[in-house]
Amino acid sequence: IISDGHTWFRDPQVYAYFDRLVDDGFFDEFEQVIFYGSGSCGYAAAAFSVAAPGATVIAVQPQATLDPRVTEWDDRFVKMRRTDFTTRYGYAPDMLDAAEQAYVIYDPYVAMDAAHAAMFTRSNVKKLRIPNMGSNLQSEMKKMDVLLPLILTAADDNLTTLKFAKLMRARRNNRAYLYRLVQKCDSEGRGALTKMLCEHVTGRFKAPRFAKRLAKFDADPAQD
Repeated sequence: IISDGHTWFRDPQVYAYFDRLVDDGFFDEFEQVIFYGSGSCGYAAAAFSVAAPGATVIAVQPQATLDPRVTEWDDRFVKMRRTDFTTRYGYAPDMLDAAEQAYVIYDPYVAMDAAHAAMFTRSNVKKLRIPNMGSNLQSEMKKMDVLLPLILTAADDNLTTLKFAKLMRARRNNRAYLYRLVQKCDSEGRGALTKMLCEHVTGRFKAPRFAKRLAKFDADPAQD
């Protein structure tokens, strides 16, 4: 299901569509059902999974709700605050009660995403953290060619924390991730570690940003 813009799929016609699927026994025709989505689609993957009890849910950076009475601290989607998140298929974490297993994937250093992830705390929810990957996890996982393997591993009911960590080792070749590490080291005043990281990256890739940062150490050794 594709939305025209960021709608969070909050529309009576969408609810009616899933109602028809349930009434027609559509999901009963499959041995396995997986709901996947990222961001607003991650919210929808969780929210509509209730239509297929026993499903597997993979939600990347999902929002639990945008009801301002619950998440007024999230100022990223102010335009959605008049949208009703209290009626059918509304509060995504509650809709996961019928799921066999749900995975919530997020960067714990993105404060808003981490706060929403906390709201998904359930016995059948496994939280998988990717520190320092930022707010575009789906795009970065695609670049690292780990998204499909991740979904297939979850389909085999075998997405353990260890296997997830092994998949995410691909971050070592992801320049956006590596540069966030540089920024984090800089912000914490860990000059020696920043220099080591820049030397490591420039020794493996053609990486102008890292080379430029490394040149600053050569110009000012006191940063070490």
